Amino acid sequence: MNKITKIIIAILVLVGLAVILVKSGAIEYLKDREKLETLIKSLGIWGPVAYIGLYAAVAITCISVLPITLVGGIVFGPVMGILYTAIGASLGLSLAFLIARYIARKPMENKFGNTETFKKINEGVKNEGWFILATTRLLPIFPFGIQNYVYGLTSIGFVQYAVLSTIFILPGTSVFVMLAGAVASGDKGTAVKYSLIASLIFFALTMITKVIAKKSKAKK
Repeated sequence: MNKITKIIIAILVLVGLAVILVKSGAIEYLKDREKLETLIKSLGIWGPVAYIGLYAAVAITCISVLPITLVGGIVFGPVMGILYTAIGASLGLSLAFLIARYIARKPMENKFGNTETFKKINEGVKNEGWFILATTRLLPIFPFGIQNYVYGLTSIGFVQYAVLSTIFILPGTSVFVMLAGAVASGDKGTAVKYSLIASLIFFALTMITKVIAKKSKAKK
């Protein structure tokens, strides 16, 4: 497959996703969380599949994933919400990486190649290896969607990137899903339990990010 063909395929994929999101009214649903909740609940057993697919699509298009992350906790609860969100996020970050590396590398290089985000991540991959993934995924340094494409332009291996990225986004994602699920549970005991777990995760995440920040400063 030559470069021109890859670029054409990438453009068609991205345009196709954009058209689907607009024509289906998904963009409007993303703006209104209650509508999105109603839509997913109405799909019954297909709800999880639709949620995972929509989450992956949102991640690819670089739209904020926070609204749909909260929906995951509200509709599916804290436990299954985390599972479905992790699958959707993993698919999205993996597809974006593959698009940047193998299908639309040149356009992505033109778009992100000279940005500070790319320069810092690329340097981090060269000097720190997998540790840069922990830094950028645990710390809210760069937008989630943009990171996915930028990593595809670096030398990091796909499997290492996909597995570690999924692992490192779980703590932060779990906090939002658990809090949303706790609020939606309607049971005081369940709400308190999951709120407490979310708080402990957030506290641990705060401690970990401080260690990462100190290590990063020490290297400069």
